[in-house]
Amino acid sequence: MTEKRRYDAVAIWLHWLVALLVLVQFATGWVWGFFERGSEPRFYLFRTHITLGSAILALAVARVGWRLTHRAPPLPEGMTRLQRIAAHAGHGLLYLAILVQPALGLLAISGFGKTLGRWPRDAHNLAAKLILAIIILHVAAVIWHQLIRRDGLLARMLPARFSAQTR
Repeated sequence: MTEKRRYDAVAIWLHWLVALLVLVQFATGWVWGFFERGSEPRFYLFRTHITLGSAILALAVARVGWRLTHRAPPLPEGMTRLQRIAAHAGHGLLYLAILVQPALGLLAISGFGKTLGRWPRDAHNLAAKLILAIIILHVAAVIWHQLIRRDGLLARMLPARFSAQTR
């Protein structure tokens, strides 16, 4: 696949780093509920969650900035107008989610957020479920492109050494 049909190395690294951190966020957010309030493991997981959430927010800002100054490669040939709209909407929702979710989390734990009642925490939890749904759709679309359409879409976001193996 030619370089013009692939994302650049910075976009690829930001994508996979944020994806990994989001998976860790789901794990820490889920696992700390198994530990007693006030326990050392729960506190460690909570602090890890906050730290990584802050890192995701910073990386998301960098990623959006990079995306605004670097064009995405074209979508594969043969995609219908509806598929193109769905692809752009899905990516837009993911960008929005990786910006809003950490901000909601930080608001929920702040003194200001606590004065607002439960809604920041509830919004953060609801947004996590929405993000999971978006990610599932995103991954399902990638699998569909890879296994059914066989159009090389996955190779656009893989490091060059792996992209030749996915075609």
